[in-house]
Order: sequence, then C-alpha cells, then structure tokens
Amino acid sequence: MTALIVFVKNPIPGAVKTRLQTRYTPDQVAALYTAFVRDVLERAESIDVDRRVIAFDPPDAKSEVSALFGGGMKTPWQYVPQVQEGLGARMREALVQQLDAGASAAVLIGTDIPSLPAYHITQAFDLLHTKDVVLGPSTDGGYYLVGVSKPIPEIFEDVAWSTPSVLTQTIDRVQRAGHTLGLVPPWFDVDAPDELDFLLAHARATILATGIDPLPHTHACLSNLT
Repeated sequence: MTALIVFVKNPIPGAVKTRLQTRYTPDQVAALYTAFVRDVLERAESIDVDRRVIAFDPPDAKSEVSALFGGGMKTPWQYVPQVQEGLGARMREALVQQLDAGASAAVLIGTDIPSLPAYHITQAFDLLHTKDVVLGPSTDGGYYLVGVSKPIPEIFEDVAWSTPSVLTQTIDRVQRAGHTLGLVPPWFDVDAPDELDFLLAHARATILATGIDPLPHTHACLSNLT
C-alpha cells in the first residue's frame, strides 16, 4: 500500500505566507495560499496511490480545512492533524503514522510548490521500491518532498530547519545511518514575491510549450486580486 501526505495549513489571514504580505494584504495572501493548496491537491489526485492524506495544522482546523478543500475532491482523502512539535517531528510522525497503518511507501509534500509536476511524486514512489528514503531537493537548500519505505527518525533529528543547510544535513544523516537514498529532480518553493514572479513566468512558459496551465487555481486567484 502507498500513501501520499500533503501538509496543509488552515489559511487564516496573517498566518500563512507572511513574506508575500509585502505585496498583498493578509486576506489576499490567504486567498493565494488557498489557491496553491488547490493546485497541489488537484495534481495529487492524478497520481495512482492507495491512500491520500491531508495532514492539517492547527489540530482543531479539520472542519475548516475539509470545508475549504474537500468539496472539489474527486477521490477520497483522509484528514489527520499534525503533531504540535517542530517541523522535523511533524514530518516524522506523519510518515510513521502511515507506515504503522500498513503503507509500504509513504511520500510527504508541502503546499509551497503549486506547480510541482506529478511525475516527481510518481518517481518518488517508484524509487521507494528499492530505496529507504527519497528526497526532492528544493532550490533554497531544503527539500520539497520526502519519502520513506521504513521508519527512519534519525533523518529528522538535529536539523537546522528553514536554513540553506537542510538538504546537506539530511543527506549526512542518511549516509551516517547507512540508509539507501533516492533523488527526484529539484524544484522550487514559493515564499517571497520574487519567487512568485518566477513561478508565474515558469507557468507562462509551460503554457506556451505544452498548452497546459499548471496553475489554474493560482491564476484564477491572481486575476481577482488585480
């Protein structure tokens, strides 16, 4: 059994994507983050997995999150709260929960990557047939995807989260523990206005090259903000 986990925050104005508030109001940023989530979830529904999980934060936000995102789903999703600890513990526990529930491979992604191709996630699951851990490097020095085929809590310990050394430190922990590592192609997070500009430029190029809009919800939201 395979499990795909998406980390989702309740889009409360002022509590999500705060660096974008240098360009947009808190309400506008919350609407934009909601669109990011919808683009990520829509793409996730195209992937062949046995279980899809929204791990939400804060833990009392299930009704709000399911109301915002559940109505447009084409496939069943489970909702589980994130533990109230640091980022490493949140990811570790979310993955272990799925392994304990019978998953042979679990992959976790965030919602800062609205244009991530489905292939990157599919490739991660393929790699977990033979690898203990799979990482998707992000261009800011961290990673946007982590997948495991067995519990490996040590890769989440003593990491300087939200710094450019996250990927390097994680690879060091994988190597020291003797785990096998797989990699999927790098991608980019969107946190700041310049990163949003790059996202939109990249999406425009994708549309010109393929005729497919990778960001339908994000583009619709931005058209209402301008």
